[in-house]
Amino acid sequence: MQTNNNINEFKVSVILPSYNEKDNIVEAINRISNAVCEQLLEIIIVDDNSPDLTWKLVEELNNPKVKLIRRINEKGLASALDDGIRAAQGDVIVWLDCDLGLSPEEIPGLVSQLDKYDIAIGSRYVKGGKDPRPAFRVFVSIFINLYAMTFLGFGVRDYTSGFAAVRKEVFDKVHFSRKGFGEYFIDFAYKAKKAGYKIIEMPCVYNIRTEGVSKSDGDLGTLFRLGKDYGLRVLKLRFGKY
Repeated sequence: MQTNNNINEFKVSVILPSYNEKDNIVEAINRISNAVCEQLLEIIIVDDNSPDLTWKLVEELNNPKVKLIRRINEKGLASALDDGIRAAQGDVIVWLDCDLGLSPEEIPGLVSQLDKYDIAIGSRYVKGGKDPRPAFRVFVSIFINLYAMTFLGFGVRDYTSGFAAVRKEVFDKVHFSRKGFGEYFIDFAYKAKKAGYKIIEMPCVYNIRTEGVSKSDGDLGTLFRLGKDYGLRVLKLRFGKY
């Protein structure tokens, strides 16, 4: 559904959902600014009132391209991203995690694909992509993605990426649930594919978090709960109304 606009003229909004990311947020902002350069319109930080005062660090930067949404009464990754998307003013919307697990330097490569595609996903599971996390964590991730592909189709290989560049007009027709954690990405990718939008996956390398605490790489109980939530979302999309 994409049109042949000059991709070099696109203005980019980057959304960073944050919760207790004081050790990563400034580096993330600086690396995004350096990577996207002239095309960067804004970086939108959606912070869930972090107890470690991530939001205060953002305020103190006093950077005109950095906009803060501090949420006092709501928490959650999916709803934070949705609020960021609704606030974004760019022609292209990019989002990634604050933990720098996926490199901001990959953003221009994703955006460059939007002259031919509507959505570019940073994928660990296409040729050239890598996921160096512990073997069991990788196994769980691959299993969830194979499960999603089995029920939802093989048009996407990394249904749990959480890293994408998207033409803003896609969100005129595609909306994902505000509930939950990373399962929103399965929701989004499937609905976009069903709506006929053109998707490409570009290889990216996952980086092990060096600062802060992961919200998903927890104990077995956390992984089981997340896996269950992902599985139920897949079944709802495939067999229920969405």
